[in-house]
Amino acid sequence: MKARPTRQLLLFVPLLALGCSHVPTEKEQRGAEIHYDLGVSAQQAGEMRTALAEFETALSLDPGFAEAHNAIALLLSNAFGRPEEAIAHFNKALEIRPTFSEARVNLGVVLSQQGRYDAAIKLFEEALNDMRYPTPYFAEGNLGWALYKKGDTKMALDHIRAAVTIEPKFCQGYRNLGIIESESGNIQDACRHFGSYRDRCPDAADAYYREGACLAKLGQREAAKQDLNTCLSKSPNEGLKNDCRKLMEQLR
Repeated sequence: MKARPTRQLLLFVPLLALGCSHVPTEKEQRGAEIHYDLGVSAQQAGEMRTALAEFETALSLDPGFAEAHNAIALLLSNAFGRPEEAIAHFNKALEIRPTFSEARVNLGVVLSQQGRYDAAIKLFEEALNDMRYPTPYFAEGNLGWALYKKGDTKMALDHIRAAVTIEPKFCQGYRNLGIIESESGNIQDACRHFGSYRDRCPDAADAYYREGACLAKLGQREAAKQDLNTCLSKSPNEGLKNDCRKLMEQLR
C-alpha cells in the first residue's frame, strides 16, 4: 500500500460518525486512498466542495484513515469556517495516530486562531520534540506567533527567526516578523522583513501591499507606489485591491 501524503494548515455537512467499530477490508482501504487522492486533486484545483465530498467518502470507507481526518479538518477550518468540526477531526487523527505531528501542529493553528494560546503552544512544542517531524519551521513560526499574541515579543521573534533560518522560503515567517516589528515601532526592520517576504514570495500580492505601506511610513513614496501598483496587478482578491487603491490615493 502506497504512503499517504499529509497536508498542513499554510487552509458542509455534519461530521461523519467517528469511532466506528467497522474494520475496513483491503478493498475499502484502497478505495479510501483513491478518494483521498481525488480530494487532494480537487482541493489543488480550488474545488473545495468536491474535495470535501471525496474526503468524506474516504472516511466512510476507512474511518481510521488519519490523513483523511487531517485533510478534511484543514478544509473545514480554512475553506468553510467550521473550526469546531475541524478540531474534532484533528483530535480523531491524533487518536488514531498519536505521533501525527502534522495534525498536531494544524490543530495548534486552529486553537491559536481562537485565542487558545496556551493549548496551541503546548502542541507546537510537542511537535518540535518529534525528531521525525518533517517541517519544524512551521511549528517554530506558529509557536512564535502564539507567544507574540501572549505578549512575549522577544521569544516570539527568536522562534520566527529560527523558522526562516530553517526554511528561507517560509513566507508566513517573514510576514509575521514584519508585522511584529511594525507593531513594535521598528519600521526600518519591519520594511526589511516585508522586503524579504516580497523577495521570497513574489507572487503574493499581500507582500507588496505590506512593504508598500511600510515604505510609505518611511516617506519613500515612489517605492511605495511601485509596490502598490504591483499589488493591484497581482491580487485576485478585491478586498486587497481596494486596500492598495486607498493607500495609493493617500500617496498622491
